Amino acid sequence: MGNVASIYEYGSVQAVKRNLAAGSVVVTWNTGGQQYTLTDDGAGNLTGDGSGTISYSKGLIFINPNPAPAPSDGDYTIEYEDWQGTNKVSDSISLNTSAGADSSYAPSAAMREGSVEITLSVTRKTKEWRYLASSGKADRTEYTTEQVVVTDDGAGNLRRQKGGPILGTVNYATGAISLNGRQSYTYKVYQEDSRLNGGTFWDSGTDTATEAYSGTSATIEWTDPADPVAVQSTTRPIPGLTIDLTPTSSRNIVPNSVIFEINGTEYRDQDGAIVKDWSPITDTGTAVGSIDYSNGLVTLEDYPANTPTSTPVTLIACLTTLDQAPANRSIFRTAGAPLREGSLIVNATDIEGNQVTLTADTSGNLTGANIKSGFVDTQTGLVVIEWGDGTLGTMPPVVPSTVRYSAVSYTYLPLDADLVGLDATRLPSDGRVPQFNLGDVVVVSNTQSTQIQTATAGQVVDFGRVNQAEVWVEGANGNRLAPAQYTLDTDAGTLAFADPLSLVDAEANAVTEPLTVYNRVEDMGLATDVQIGGQISLNIPLSQDYTAGDTIASAAVLYGDLRARAYNAFHQKSWSGTWSDDLIGDSTTAKYNLVSNPIEVTNQGAIKERWAIRFTSSTSFEVIGESVGVVATGNISTDLAPTNAATGAPYFTIRSAGWGSGWVSGNTLRFNTDGGQAPFWVARTIVAGRATEQEDQFASQNRGDAD
Repeated sequence: MGNVASIYEYGSVQAVKRNLAAGSVVVTWNTGGQQYTLTDDGAGNLTGDGSGTISYSKGLIFINPNPAPAPSDGDYTIEYEDWQGTNKVSDSISLNTSAGADSSYAPSAAMREGSVEITLSVTRKTKEWRYLASSGKADRTEYTTEQVVVTDDGAGNLRRQKGGPILGTVNYATGAISLNGRQSYTYKVYQEDSRLNGGTFWDSGTDTATEAYSGTSATIEWTDPADPVAVQSTTRPIPGLTIDLTPTSSRNIVPNSVIFEINGTEYRDQDGAIVKDWSPITDTGTAVGSIDYSNGLVTLEDYPANTPTSTPVTLIACLTTLDQAPANRSIFRTAGAPLREGSLIVNATDIEGNQVTLTADTSGNLTGANIKSGFVDTQTGLVVIEWGDGTLGTMPPVVPSTVRYSAVSYTYLPLDADLVGLDATRLPSDGRVPQFNLGDVVVVSNTQSTQIQTATAGQVVDFGRVNQAEVWVEGANGNRLAPAQYTLDTDAGTLAFADPLSLVDAEANAVTEPLTVYNRVEDMGLATDVQIGGQISLNIPLSQDYTAGDTIASAAVLYGDLRARAYNAFHQKSWSGTWSDDLIGDSTTAKYNLVSNPIEVTNQGAIKERWAIRFTSSTSFEVIGESVGVVATGNISTDLAPTNAATGAPYFTIRSAGWGSGWVSGNTLRFNTDGGQAPFWVARTIVAGRATEQEDQFASQNRGDAD
């Protein structure tokens, strides 16, 4: 477009926060290997390589260096003389709050030129929302109260900023002051207008007003002319470059429409950021600053050094709009569905240029600033967002074109029957199948805990519910209290500690306090109705209420009657390691007397396994299991009872009285055992993705009735 924007401030404010002596300030900096200087002329102005102003009483220096350095050039060095404040005076001024009226002050005390500082508070409008009369809504106005400081310029004039309008005068000889510290200002206005084809839109503009005092008094400080002066030196970092892209327009800038150039370097905006070296392939660049869309101000932290302040900014593209048509509500559907829970992120820019970020939780609720409510249906991908508060109050609406989202959606691929081991033809496309089926035995359980800081003998713990299926007491060190140390009354739902009480586990190990008492209640029934949404109906009513969020529904696998046994015993002259349930080769001359001394098993120790007792000499042998390997060695003169480490009971027992004579190395007694529980496989499926837990575990439980 060829328009030219203006670089209106390079140096910004350099605050040394001391009262400065007039004519003492010198500012130096380096760029391009050369030093440049600005010097105080004693009248509040900086001259030399650029320009600037000084507020002596506030210790503020405003600089516009030429050529201007970049932040990478280092720091500004500031040398000055300051008043030590040993003869500083404070007082209060009564303010005349009538519109346009001056306030007077007459202390009859001399004041040092440039040392007067008056602090007061003013109230301004920040935004005004003007509704159509037909809407029935009252206009709304937002106000802000700010503290401002009025200082003298060393020439008897009182101003809020150097070069600003004169708000009063001061007589340095007598201290007499006349002041009206209020100024006119501009504020934002949003006007609701009607569309020709129905509906409304919002037009943004500005209006002017005059400040009002927010109090009835102000604080004044000044320095006695005799106050001593000291020489000081300090450094300040070089700030970023500020550019006004729209110095002659009050319209808002449309996000992602700005391209401008400085000294051959092209910059553009991306959602509130300013980037250079933009790539059309990746649509990204190097972030070097930011932009405020509401006022057109750009701040660059990285820009060409040694650039004169008169260097023009070539505005290549900048789209502004009179009627922003901001959105109070956004409704859209994501490109893919269903979505992974908690994966949706929505970004937008409001009409004041603020960046808004919303995130979804696992329930689909959207949270973040600038939002009244929001929800995403993860199954359909439908998103509904209420951006404002319905009355356009403290939550500005957003620019619709800036609303963007990111989310993770699921895509279902056909399963390979050879890979999964079953025919997937009849499986649904999303792979979801019922976890429970009609007629399954379902166990509904709930575990709660009660912490006991210090347990006492005879103490009774009331669970607040009855019919516990299991209760245990665990110490802070993880050991479980021995059952002998407490008595349960499941009908009453209570636990009573023993008297006397010993805090030990079943193996006499210490159990440390505090103690945690766990109690589990449960019901078991048949599933009479199962829905894909997770609803299950049982053939029996639940015996008590179960709390939501920590209640578990488990499927029970039924096996019928089970008991341990030893069977299929036979003798083999030599064993090659082949596990067969039939004799291979010749039998042995020596025999084990299975009639008089049968192999003994228990439900607690036996497992489903094929065993081989292989002789290593005429009297010694080793015990080998097909799955567990070599578990023991023995001889014919001693009873054999290898221990099952999981239960502490023997896998089986073979009596020494059953062994005959005539055994030779290599002879083998083969037999099988079944355990008191049916074996089962546990298949663990891990969904592809980043690990979210450092530890993972699961538990299974054997349940049954002894007859």
